[in-house]
Amino acid sequence: MVAYLHYLTPISINTKNLDIIDLAERCELLTDILIDSENPAECAALCNYVYAHIEAIKENLDKPLSAARIEQLSVDDPSEFPEAKWLADSDDLCDYCQAVARALLCRSLPLKTMQQLNGLLMRLVNALVDDLKTPRFLRNANVA
Repeated sequence: MVAYLHYLTPISINTKNLDIIDLAERCELLTDILIDSENPAECAALCNYVYAHIEAIKENLDKPLSAARIEQLSVDDPSEFPEAKWLADSDDLCDYCQAVARALLCRSLPLKTMQQLNGLLMRLVNALVDDLKTPRFLRNANVA
């Protein structure tokens, strides 16, 4: 997967051994670094990487998860499924993250607005990770 943005060089992300949760967790780490960065060049590079990782997530949303990942996302009883915390689905969250990353790459906004958008991007990525990690499978009950 290659993403082209603004004036930066294309970023290729090897997704061969990564699923959507791995990619989202990487985004989370990138936004944690971004929120503390004061270097404009570093911020632009981080936004570019976040954008590319989100693009990889979007491309892989419909791919099946591994048995181990399904087990991590499984519960024994339907009552264990958490209530939805966010009104958007993963596709929408990906789009929102990419829109904010694009806005940050423009570099034409006031510093305070850039900081606020960095915080928004971090919160959106965190919501995406939470959404992707939410249990969604029911383990088979052993009937004797």
